Amino acid sequence: MKKLTVSVLALGGLVATGLATPAFSAEQYTFAVGSLGGTFGRLGAGLAENFNNHAKDMKLSVIPGGGRANPKMIGSGKADIGFSFANLSKNALKGQSPYGKKFSNLRMVGTFYYSCYHMYSAAELVDGGIKTFDDFVKSKKPLNISVGKRGSSTEYITGLMVKHNGSSYEDLKKRGFKLVFAGVGASARQLSSRSLDFYNHNSGIPNAKGIEAHLSRPLKFMTLSGSTRKMLIEAGFNDCKIPGGIYKGAPNETASVGTSGVVIATDKTPDKLVYNLLKISNEQVKTLHNVHKIFKRWSMKKSATDHSFPFHPAAAKYYKEQGVLK
Repeated sequence: MKKLTVSVLALGGLVATGLATPAFSAEQYTFAVGSLGGTFGRLGAGLAENFNNHAKDMKLSVIPGGGRANPKMIGSGKADIGFSFANLSKNALKGQSPYGKKFSNLRMVGTFYYSCYHMYSAAELVDGGIKTFDDFVKSKKPLNISVGKRGSSTEYITGLMVKHNGSSYEDLKKRGFKLVFAGVGASARQLSSRSLDFYNHNSGIPNAKGIEAHLSRPLKFMTLSGSTRKMLIEAGFNDCKIPGGIYKGAPNETASVGTSGVVIATDKTPDKLVYNLLKISNEQVKTLHNVHKIFKRWSMKKSATDHSFPFHPAAAKYYKEQGVLK
């Protein structure tokens, strides 16, 4: 799906992303990310800018989306390529929850990072007994939380945990809880200003907004009960650990769950777009290191991780040329 960059920027409100407006003679494609202040937003903007600086006859424009929403957006042709997570992409491919139909045209481009679910909490609430998400749902005292932006993987995970604990968003609201469906930046600001007690975020490590929030007020991480962790693992998430010492107030390692942050396309996405995105990213990886620390852990071998998800033919071709895929 080709679109003029000027039109995409105007409709998406993304003039402030810092991406240069490409020439109209180049073929235009769209790259779906998440909220602009989140991990997807920063990584996607960096990948697109790096691509645009080195691609000769094609350009990428970033458009907002979410880890949960993007497989549907891409599979239905509303974006050409973009970020999601491995387990959600596989569910979309097979038509499993939370997707109501199969998007069998989806194809893997590569794995770009690993996420871990962060549950930021006011320190006094953790010290007072709200140590797990189960405790949060069962609290008799109404609490305030950002569950994540609608369409995001963050909100999807939060919703699964609420349901697992025998509740729902509507039930929590009836009990006086304040639920905010906000993106990363807004959630962090509200947590810092004490208008929220909790803020959930499925994020790469480190997360800049989370670090800022920890510096603004005493925070600790909520954890997962054994039952909730088991449910999320069965939903396709993996064990992960947030290292101690990265966030103020969290000196010790925190166990959580996460998944792989992947770039996906469809079987109709042009070969030259997929091939050149990987080629330019690989050849200019030192430039990407300046975009986000996450890219310092990225490599062709990691990018070619097998998620039992069909690779786009151009991605498979490039990985074979690099000797990381048989």
